[in-house]
Amino acid sequence: MNENNNSKTIRQLAALSRAQLIGKYGLAIFVTLLITTIELGLTLLTEANVITSTPSGYLTGVVISIIVDLLLGILVFGQANFYLKIARGSKEFSFADIFRGLKGLTDKTILVQSVFTGFSVLALIPSVLIHFGIIYTPAEYYYYLLIGVDFLQIVLIGLAKLFFGLSVYLLADNPEWSVSQIFKESLYRMKNKKGKLLLTYLSTLPLLILSIIPCGIGVLWFTPYFNNLMANFYLDTIGEEPWAPKPYGMPPAPTEPPKDDSPTLDIRL
Repeated sequence: MNENNNSKTIRQLAALSRAQLIGKYGLAIFVTLLITTIELGLTLLTEANVITSTPSGYLTGVVISIIVDLLLGILVFGQANFYLKIARGSKEFSFADIFRGLKGLTDKTILVQSVFTGFSVLALIPSVLIHFGIIYTPAEYYYYLLIGVDFLQIVLIGLAKLFFGLSVYLLADNPEWSVSQIFKESLYRMKNKKGKLLLTYLSTLPLLILSIIPCGIGVLWFTPYFNNLMANFYLDTIGEEPWAPKPYGMPPAPTEPPKDDSPTLDIRL
């Protein structure tokens, strides 16, 4: 992998991400809906008969959610593979790419996902302690506790991304690597990119808020854009030039007529 000597700005990466998705949004939205449906289906199926009002039931629910999150690493890997193809301008991409992790890479995708699952579990510790009576919290504050846990999970997962955020893309490009190699390479590549990744996340917040306002429908547009932006960030970080489509709707540049170098006879009267 090459060092990146011509790193693009966040604005340039955002513009590339939008341009690359032109004509592909339909499939990208379908992939988003498919992954969301699978995630919800697994969650509802595994937690349907769990009674979370008791400490043991709550702990069972936590264990089940951890297992589900680890398994979803397969889809996270497939999603990264799907958007890497778009960012590279490949014409051979389809929704089937999201299941690539099932082809001999299941163990590695789960191990890569385990880092982010682990950070997410850390946010649940206060909630577990409260359910087992180790920490007392009045019932009227329980709703705020749930909000706090969700916010803490977002922060901790975001922190993990600053160090290991490239892991899933590195696995997509180097499936023969060991998981330890992937983590080491991600740490190396993110050494001087943490600030840029954080600013990239922050730059998408206004769009995320706007996408939520119209009953959340805009999230179907935002999610493909965000995932494609992350794929372009990865390519830029490893020094690979992302695919730059021609300006949409712009006429082709005029070409000069070929020069005639044949000898001419100059006759002057």
